[in-house]
Amino acid sequence: SEREFREVLKWLNVVDPASNYSSALAVREPGTGNWLLEGDEYNDWKGDQGGVLWLYGIPGCGKSVLSATSIEDVKRVCNMNDDYALAYFYFSFSDSEKQKLDNMLLSLIGQLPKRPSDRGLPAAVVDLYNSTKAIGKSADTSTLKVLLSHIIKDFRKTFIILDALDEFPKGTRESLLSWIKELTVDHQAGSLSILLTSRPEADIVGSLEPLTAFSISLQSKTIDPDIRTYVQKSLSGKDGFKKFPEEIKNEIEDTLVVRSQGMFRWVDCLLRILEACLAPDDAREALRKLPKDLDSVYERILESIDEVQRIYIQRAMNWLAFSAVPLTLGQLAEAAVIEYDVEKYGEDPKTRALFDSGCLMSICPSLISFEDARDDESSPQEDRQLRLAHFSVKEYLISDRASQGPSAYYHISEDEANLRMGHACLSRILRHSAQGTLNREEVEETSFLYHSARYWFVYTKCIEDTAPTPISDAAVKVLELGKGWLDVYDPDDPYRFNTTGSGVYPPAIYYSCLLDLVMVCKLLVSRKEDSVDVNAQGGSYRNALQAAAYGGNELVVRLLLEHGAEVNAQ
Repeated sequence: SEREFREVLKWLNVVDPASNYSSALAVREPGTGNWLLEGDEYNDWKGDQGGVLWLYGIPGCGKSVLSATSIEDVKRVCNMNDDYALAYFYFSFSDSEKQKLDNMLLSLIGQLPKRPSDRGLPAAVVDLYNSTKAIGKSADTSTLKVLLSHIIKDFRKTFIILDALDEFPKGTRESLLSWIKELTVDHQAGSLSILLTSRPEADIVGSLEPLTAFSISLQSKTIDPDIRTYVQKSLSGKDGFKKFPEEIKNEIEDTLVVRSQGMFRWVDCLLRILEACLAPDDAREALRKLPKDLDSVYERILESIDEVQRIYIQRAMNWLAFSAVPLTLGQLAEAAVIEYDVEKYGEDPKTRALFDSGCLMSICPSLISFEDARDDESSPQEDRQLRLAHFSVKEYLISDRASQGPSAYYHISEDEANLRMGHACLSRILRHSAQGTLNREEVEETSFLYHSARYWFVYTKCIEDTAPTPISDAAVKVLELGKGWLDVYDPDDPYRFNTTGSGVYPPAIYYSCLLDLVMVCKLLVSRKEDSVDVNAQGGSYRNALQAAAYGGNELVVRLLLEHGAEVNAQ
């Protein structure tokens, strides 16, 4: 049925790589990247030879734009060949959902139709969806791998394009690299063409070098003509440069191309700074004092932020660097005014939303970017997602270099960020519960309340071992709210399979085990031993012990057994 079709697509499209593709394509100047499309290696890869093509280079050299250029080119080829197919994925440092192997596999499966002529979904995909729905659990990784491999074999030629392998978490990256190797072994090279982009990090180099049929190093000599084209188009097309005489524009062009060392990112940041100069002499002075690298550019931008705005920009950077998923402008505006006080939760902020896109972009040029609205969408400004403009911005903010320099005020540690984000989310939920309950349908997924209900336990879990006691106490309060937060988001039913919504939820001890919150579980069973029933029934896993066992947390299992949990409880 049409309804089932939409449900399956929603399950497959848990993340949307099309937004990354659109953003990358939007910054591409016409004519740039043609050297790749016209090269022998690329055309052999696209043609009968197939195999793995790996583009690698330093941060900011334009890898994501080149992958978008290739996607656009391959789309044209597939449109002309009924038995060709394309699927792509962008890994992203700013979105934890785009750092998961299962989400990538689901997305690739969702992009590959059964046959281009009918655009239907393979029966095996629908069957897998129905089986996961029946048991209320996610499909396992190995099942998704096998399903994708079968679907690929339905086509004479399949293209898979994966951008930014280096933005997949290093600790679990081996699982991604191993799967790429499995894929190349399972399929004949001519029938499968895989394009990968990344920085040349040691583990990636070690895995990909033996697999690649073609590899292209994105060095300065390769990139410089594209950089010159980009600078020329910017100087002739942007209003801010129209006040400058040609002589100054030529100086800017030559200086930026020579000093860029193949970094589009550095050039883009400097063009923004030069465009803001009011007179030719100011531009010449700026050219003489060009920051030598990206770190120096970021330091200069952060130093120039007005003192009155610093606290809100610092909080915004905190969220943009470490939030589990990109926030919308409206969410960030609300989150950034919540003051951090580990002893206080649920209080009304003293100030209201401060940000609009113009404000943020003028304060932090080159550091923040907005996701472009899709062609078929007309979302209001506050629902547009923000992110740090480049992976190198986050790397700078968390680096020792930032902590010791003039921009030390903006230095961010992951633990501190998770502590503050966890506090803000818990505070927002408790403030909401004091105002009365709302059901799921009344809470927009673009609201900060929804983000808080969806991710508070992700942030608090990250700092559980070092979290101040008041954070754990607040987490217990939220778990005991029951409907007060579960009506907004229920982690026991993340895909909302239970659409009827009985409104009856398992107890707090069940969710502490399901979410692997060890300290919170300890607090519940030690402080409230008389009122907490560790054998209470309910939930997808039936009771707290089975939820803990499924998650593989021995500490929680042992804790429950010590407090009377029955192994054979049904």
